Amino acid sequence: MAGLYVKPLTLNDIRKICSKIRKLLGIPVDEPIDIVRLLEHKLHSLGIEFEIVPESELGMRHGESILGQKIIRIREDVYNRACEGHGRDRLTIAHELGHIILHQKEDIVLTRSEGTIPPYMDPEWQANAFAGELLAPFQYIKHMDILDISTQYGVSIEAASVQKNRRK
Repeated sequence: MAGLYVKPLTLNDIRKICSKIRKLLGIPVDEPIDIVRLLEHKLHSLGIEFEIVPESELGMRHGESILGQKIIRIREDVYNRACEGHGRDRLTIAHELGHIILHQKEDIVLTRSEGTIPPYMDPEWQANAFAGELLAPFQYIKHMDILDISTQYGVSIEAASVQKNRRK
């Protein structure tokens, strides 16, 4: 079985990175993030660019990250829904940002292996954890109910549930 591995990162590592990003960009850790505004106005200060591309170009992919060039490409309909505040689409943007921040092209390894990839070395798990933590920091949501997390932090009910259940 082929697998894609990246440098190991624990959930705690990812939480620290998200906290540093919020601090660097002047976003209080206990406030919701306007991910579209972040994409449009603040990421350039980190050397990250973005493109909105037609659905015909990305097809089934909602977004993609070009690591060597630090470019986030978001499908136009996903971007439009994120502008309207749809949690799933906001999470997509944060997920792609996670790839750009957490992963370097030279650190990605394709390997043939047996079994599954440990989550802490799986780039998709890492980007999902990053997105959840960036949008709804665990330390501020752990005592909230799922509906309140969804409403306050602009994430879907499913994402709020996943983030609330990330304990380690």
